Formats: sequence, structure tokens, C-alpha cells
Amino acid sequence: MDQWIEDVLRFISANRLLAGPVIFALAFAESMAFISLLVPFTAMIVGAGALVGSGALDPWIVIPWGIAGASIGDAVSYWIGRYFKDRVPGMWPFRGNPEQLERGYRFFERWGVLSVFIGRFFGALRAVVPIVAGMLKMRQWKFQIANVVSAIVWLPMLLLPGAIAGVYFKDVHNIGQKVFGYVFIFFVGTTLFGVVFVYVRQRMKKRAAARAAGHTNQSDRDKAL
Repeated sequence: MDQWIEDVLRFISANRLLAGPVIFALAFAESMAFISLLVPFTAMIVGAGALVGSGALDPWIVIPWGIAGASIGDAVSYWIGRYFKDRVPGMWPFRGNPEQLERGYRFFERWGVLSVFIGRFFGALRAVVPIVAGMLKMRQWKFQIANVVSAIVWLPMLLLPGAIAGVYFKDVHNIGQKVFGYVFIFFVGTTLFGVVFVYVRQRMKKRAAARAAGHTNQSDRDKAL
């Protein structure tokens, strides 16, 4: 795996004009359930961030291409779910791993349109939630807004750990080994972000329920008087 990452990063470092399309392809593949399981695309994107940090790549080229790739990847997943619907569970990789779709269903039912945004930041859900959204016929305009906004946030966040690392080492020698450490940092950070988000949302729901209960009790007392 390390060698694959190094080969890709060396290629885009030596062929800057192709860096944008390559990042597009990596972000697109990372958003597709049928492809993302095969190759560590996330690590490659983080590694590209290292090249941005070292000055080998232009962020104003890499970031727009990556956002476009991630957005289109999720859009294709959405349309696969919408078109194939009940046939999706019989497709690879869901045929042998049905709990992936079940997890996506539960997450979507709980969070609705927010699941498209939140799911982008979790590898197990990133490619499943868009397919589920399509299967359940979520309105396309809602899906696309959440899709694009999440891609705008996700791609720079994915590049950032590598970019920070790129400030401290200026070449791509053995970068594959170093990248996995920064991938770990990224996933720890996004997991903490998700935990905080869920915690805050639950607290807000409890407070809203308490206020609603208080208003109901007050109304009952007023009627009694």
C-alpha cells in the first residue's frame, strides 16, 4: 500500500498539470462504495496535502478539483441508489456485507438530510449514505446542497494534516509511511468532531423537550385556574 501511495504522489509531483484531474479521480473514487474499498484513496489525498504544504502543488488547483470529484462521486452514488433501488442489496459489496446498508439506513433515518453532510466525514458511511438517500428518494435539491457543502468542508480538512506535515519535509521520499500517521490524526479529529456534534444536538433536543414540557405544564395550570 505504501508503494502505491508513493507512486501516485511522485507522479502528481512530477506532472503538476495532471495533479488536478488526478485529485478529482481520487476524491471521486473515495466517494464511491464500489471503488473506495479497493485502494487507500484517503491516504493518497492526505499525501497530496503534504505536497501542497511543501509547495510542490498549487492548492487553488488541487482543492477545486477535489471538491468537484467528491461532489460528483456522491451524486453518482445517489443516482445508483435511486435507479437500482431494491436491487442494490444484491450488488457487491453489499451482497456479502448487508450490515453496511443497514448502518446507512439507520443513520439516514435518524439524521435525514444532515446524514449526507455528517456521513462524508466517516469512512464507513461516506459512500453508503448517498446510495441510501437515492434508494429512499430523498429530494435531489436537498441532497445536492448537503453533498456540495460537505465536500467543500471535507476536502480541505483531508488535505490539512498532510499540508502541515509538508511544511516539515520537502520531498516525497518514503512519504507513504509518514502519510498513514496523518491519516490517523485526520480520522481521530473527524471522529471527535462527530462526537461533539452529536452530543450538542442531543443536548439541544433535551432542552427543547424540557421547554415544551414546561409550557405544557404551565398551560395545564392556567386551565385549572
